[in-house]
Amino acid sequence: MDIPERDLPLFPLNTVLFPRMPLPLHIFEPRYQAMMTRCIRERIGFGVLLITDGEEVGENVDTVTVGTVARIVNVDELDDGRMNLLTMGVVRFRLLKTYHHHPYMSGDIEAWEDEMGDPKALPKLTQAAHKAYINYVADLADLMDEGDRPGQIVAPMDPQVLSYTIAANLQVPNEDKQKLLEIETVQERLERELDLLEGERGFLQRVKLMRETFARKDFDKFSNN
Repeated sequence: MDIPERDLPLFPLNTVLFPRMPLPLHIFEPRYQAMMTRCIRERIGFGVLLITDGEEVGENVDTVTVGTVARIVNVDELDDGRMNLLTMGVVRFRLLKTYHHHPYMSGDIEAWEDEMGDPKALPKLTQAAHKAYINYVADLADLMDEGDRPGQIVAPMDPQVLSYTIAANLQVPNEDKQKLLEIETVQERLERELDLLEGERGFLQRVKLMRETFARKDFDKFSNN
């Protein structure tokens, strides 16, 4: 797959895509059918950008200027021209200039690779973030009665991939995810994520306690009738 830095097709969405993370897409608008047809034909990627103003199906939208290039992994073309795609984030990019000479938006970009940070600090930080993420996912599963336990949950130990895995799965607003995408180094991203995970885990535990309290009150009320 090629990543053209000139006239890269751009897909504004109400989501933040991170490198190495999957993004399924259902393509039904003619302009994006044309865009994906070009990507498939020319074997190029396309850029995903978070919308800051406007709608995904609208003509005029404002977006952030840092996004992620996606590559098409699998295509299921339907009889009526619609497409079901599985795509995968590849690399961050900065948007330098936009064009509107296609039915869809395109632009000039520069790829933005991660820096790792302090190699001495990363191993300990990665271990801490990995443990915090496992516990966070277990708390979410417990709250939703899915029953996953820390020993059943798998997460990558590669610090860069872990940082993007956490960012993609945190239950926080898109604005916060965008800030994580734009952090300069993997070390800084993991540090910020560790803070977020600790805060979110505390929130989940409070929600669980409230639910258990209400459940006990309902049980006592039923028992006394």
